[in-house]
Amino acid sequence: MITTAMITSAMTSKHFLFGRSRGVAWRVLAAVTLAGVLSACGTGRSTQSPTQLDLGAAQQRTTVNLPSNPPITVPAASSASLLTETMVVWRVGDHGQPQAYSTFQWIAPPAKLVTQRLMDRLSLQGAVLPQNVGGDLPQLRTNLQRFEQTFSLDGSTSRGHLTMQVVLVKGSKVVNQLMIDVSVPAKSQDALGGAQALREATDQTVDQVAQWLTAELKKPAAN
Repeated sequence: MITTAMITSAMTSKHFLFGRSRGVAWRVLAAVTLAGVLSACGTGRSTQSPTQLDLGAAQQRTTVNLPSNPPITVPAASSASLLTETMVVWRVGDHGQPQAYSTFQWIAPPAKLVTQRLMDRLSLQGAVLPQNVGGDLPQLRTNLQRFEQTFSLDGSTSRGHLTMQVVLVKGSKVVNQLMIDVSVPAKSQDALGGAQALREATDQTVDQVAQWLTAELKKPAAN
């Protein structure tokens, strides 16, 4: 049986809220919390292990028409502090307080997931190493700044939002950099809808990086 006290307690628990939220943020949070309480009551358990999410299988591609690139290194991405953990982050509006779903988590930190997807994509065009094993290989450094589900102010729609900075380095010299900001509409206003939108945003991002990198590597070296 669900009581008002149970819902109130859950909605004020630190497991459901980071900081304060008001207005629409509170309404969205209430829906997420109520779903968790209903699930717990239905199974006779007060807690449950979070459902783990990942980016799924990489898109199947033919390499016939893809240009070849020289070997490169792609070290682990740096990221915003929230993205070093496995929380599935959401917020209301671009400037809303970041929240985390209580019953869902990523199988690994988003920065690690995106780095692996990027390496998988770039490996279709040439050798990709996690670190320089000798020689003066080009290095692609990445910084994941945003990886979250962003709800509209009225809570009726949401998008998977990914922002990443990419820097190409040769030796000790920065060759060029790229800032990518991708937003994909979610098909449902919940964690699963947000996760699918972020999968699509990730695939679009790594494609953009691959195209940009190919063009940069073809440029003649500056004196």
